[in-house]
Amino acid sequence: MARPVKEMAEGPSPEQIRELVAYCDKAAWWLDDCLTVPGTRFHFGLDAITGLIPFAGDVLAAGVSVLTITRAARIGVPRKVLMRMGRNVAIDFAGGLIPGIGDAFDAVFKSHRRNFALLHKEYAPMLAPIGVRQRAPLWLRVGGALMVAAIGYGLWHWLLR
Repeated sequence: MARPVKEMAEGPSPEQIRELVAYCDKAAWWLDDCLTVPGTRFHFGLDAITGLIPFAGDVLAAGVSVLTITRAARIGVPRKVLMRMGRNVAIDFAGGLIPGIGDAFDAVFKSHRRNFALLHKEYAPMLAPIGVRQRAPLWLRVGGALMVAAIGYGLWHWLLR
């Protein structure tokens, strides 16, 4: 007896893809790129800062990524893209857990930006050109600088005791 043939899914609509890529771009900007080291072109985001909270910061960033991957799976993004996105999240999560260098790893690896690039590459013909992001709000830049300074001062004070 012959098995019934499944109908092929048409895949996600262009509107669904644009919404997903915009969501992924926004998440990548906040988590990987929203802050700049003054005088350099090096960007980092809230992923590196929340990673200063042991385990919880890495779980928070991975949770945002899992939401992105879940959203992508629901609209029918190909499995190979989903697997690569999951690999990026796993590497970022595992690297962020390494004591001492995990936060630097989070600032350099940028799994959210990599996942955005995967989606953008897969669906480039469906997407309109994406504009350049603006700078982070002043309150976030100042707060980030103060947090980095406070952590540096705390480490300096702790080491010289």
